[in-house]
Amino acid sequence: MTHGFPHDEVRPLSCEPYGPDYNDVMNTVRNDAMANISSTVLDNLDTLIILEQWDDLDAALSYLKANQEGFFNRDTIVQVFEATIRFLGGLMSAHLILVDVLNKNITLPARYHRLQMTCANYDGFLLEMAHDLGSRLITSYKTRTNIPVPRVNLAKGLKSVPPSLQKDACTSGITTPVLEFTLLSRLTGDYQFEYYSQVALWKIWQSRSVLNLLPMTIDPILNQWKDSVSGIGASIDSFYEYAAKGAILFNDNYMWSIFKTSYQALLTHSAQIGAGSMIFPNVGTQDGMVFSDWIDSLSAFWSGLQVLTGQLTDAIKTHVVYMKIWDYFDSIPERWIYAHHNNKNKKKVFRAEDSIELEWYPLRPEFIESTYYLYRATRDPMYLQIGERVLNLFDDKFKAPCGFSGFQDVRTGSKQNRMETFVMGETLKYLYLLFDVDNDAFLHDPELMRGKNWVFSTEAHPLWYHEELRASPKKGFVKSKPGDDNDDHDDKLFSTPINRNITMPQPLLVGIPDENNVIGHVTKKDPFASRFDTCETNPFTTHARSFQSSGYYDWAHLFNADFAFRNSLKKPNYRKSTNLDGSYFELSKDFFQKFTLFDSPLTCRRPPTTTVLEIFWGDVKLASRVEISELVADIPANQTSLIYSGDLWIPNLQGLRVLFEELKVGSVDTRNEVITSEYMNSLFGDDGTPSTTGTTSRGAREGLRVKKVNGIETKAGAIIWTMPFVVTQNEESTVAVTEEGRVVIEGKVIENLFVWYG
Repeated sequence: MTHGFPHDEVRPLSCEPYGPDYNDVMNTVRNDAMANISSTVLDNLDTLIILEQWDDLDAALSYLKANQEGFFNRDTIVQVFEATIRFLGGLMSAHLILVDVLNKNITLPARYHRLQMTCANYDGFLLEMAHDLGSRLITSYKTRTNIPVPRVNLAKGLKSVPPSLQKDACTSGITTPVLEFTLLSRLTGDYQFEYYSQVALWKIWQSRSVLNLLPMTIDPILNQWKDSVSGIGASIDSFYEYAAKGAILFNDNYMWSIFKTSYQALLTHSAQIGAGSMIFPNVGTQDGMVFSDWIDSLSAFWSGLQVLTGQLTDAIKTHVVYMKIWDYFDSIPERWIYAHHNNKNKKKVFRAEDSIELEWYPLRPEFIESTYYLYRATRDPMYLQIGERVLNLFDDKFKAPCGFSGFQDVRTGSKQNRMETFVMGETLKYLYLLFDVDNDAFLHDPELMRGKNWVFSTEAHPLWYHEELRASPKKGFVKSKPGDDNDDHDDKLFSTPINRNITMPQPLLVGIPDENNVIGHVTKKDPFASRFDTCETNPFTTHARSFQSSGYYDWAHLFNADFAFRNSLKKPNYRKSTNLDGSYFELSKDFFQKFTLFDSPLTCRRPPTTTVLEIFWGDVKLASRVEISELVADIPANQTSLIYSGDLWIPNLQGLRVLFEELKVGSVDTRNEVITSEYMNSLFGDDGTPSTTGTTSRGAREGLRVKKVNGIETKAGAIIWTMPFVVTQNEESTVAVTEEGRVVIEGKVIENLFVWYG
């Protein structure tokens, strides 16, 4: 406020005000999120309320109220996505808090009396500003293709935006505004925002690949995808986030179906799951093949979304990878290479520089955001330990003369001379709320937030909606028409239904076929859909005698990620410190001594020595249509059964993406067991070869174990059952079946895949 206001930002190192680059309209890195509209104020109104900064809040509201007229009538070009999540979301969040939090029927803590006075004097002008801004942004959606262009001029509409700035739009940019725009329509009664953003969302979703994956970039003018790559990071991250959060906010089953379908596709084609780690690299949308050997900083949000959607075990395994990266860099590089391929020199000593694809860290919030979600879900003190360390870094390393400065280059420690609005609006907000262990913040108060199905927006603005907030159509709001906007839909915007093109899940049949086409005590369920039946409870265990312990020290996989990514986890030279100097979250001596208490040995499972490989069984494009059912066996007393609960039923083996683990005598498998010769003998015939039906395939005593099939992980001890199949002439030398019904590939018996003969 001293060195930057009323400009958009302040430069933390040089203490200069910072705003749009009027000399270079093509400078999108600077211009997309700044418009000479005091954007730091807009993006942090709710931050001031959450941190209870009442003087600053009143000053900000007075400033905006006094300058409301023509506030957004600026001859500046902004990116619609950034303007929506930062400015529009900030205005609506503050509006909701001021009109719908302080309930007069409950006794408020004394610290809220000042806010109560502010609420009493608030006349709703922030929503009026939001409508004005939304009216200027929605013009980007009114295109011939129904796909929005990425940028608008706030004062002049689309015509003054150079065509070269409109050729590339990303999936996040097209689909994310649907949440803020739909909420704006519900709050104002002007339904153009919801209509146009919903049309764009569903048009994009209908253009997904046969693998249910979306590419990342599109030319909105030519109406063509510009790539065939998908992932969870930059350019597509908030598409998934808002499918889930839109479902929560508006109780929308169609949005929920998008998220579940996408999550299953990502588990099938992108997720790389190890013992205690999980990453989602970019893959091809048509073939599911891994496209890149890096993950980016923005994808650190994913574990928070996994928590929100009930996938707590997945979230812990995803988050731990980013925790390890932070251990080594005190940050997360924009792109981090997780695997080094085609290394001819097997003795190469890797450096930190070898694992950095993009080198900056602008104090992004995603890792802290996910840490906050995981603490709320588990209450494990390890997440507070992470928060304390990050807080100390802000105090010791990131603090600058006029704000906070991130890394321009994590390899050297050089600093950035910019502090974007999300540093306070997200990073510090999540850090503050992480430490709210006693639920003192109003967002965590069940009385103040009762009846509010609230979510954080992708910019960390708390948003919610209920029918009492619904405005009558157009009440009090006149549609603004900046630039050349000749739209005349008005209240007839929903006269044409939006085609959502969603196939709702069909109920699975009961029983699996035997000679009578039924087994009475066995039923089927969708193993993926069951993931969302209930939210997972805390998978961490704590010591029976301890009220103060971290489940991480009882977790067998705490250091598996260090081993799995050992060539990529290297400290930069300027960080000449050991792993015992307190710079590792999990190895801090004080924390370890405090949260183990009973001299817990710091151990983990042996790293597996087996090889994991992946194959496509048939046409991978059929993957989304293959039946994979989990069997539920209600075995009558005094009866035995070949089938037990947890087994899988896959009647057709065509269209599978299978992850195999190779089993060899003497190797340590992913279950931390040594493969013995006795066990391998049990998979083979008496003569040491797999005795097969129709053919005999001789080979070494090696086996395979199905670890994952089409994104579904197999449980230890579970069997995969399939129908008898005909081996084609091309497969005769590759695929066979033993007399016991085990499937054999290239002489290797598959431990847990059987043919069901009834």
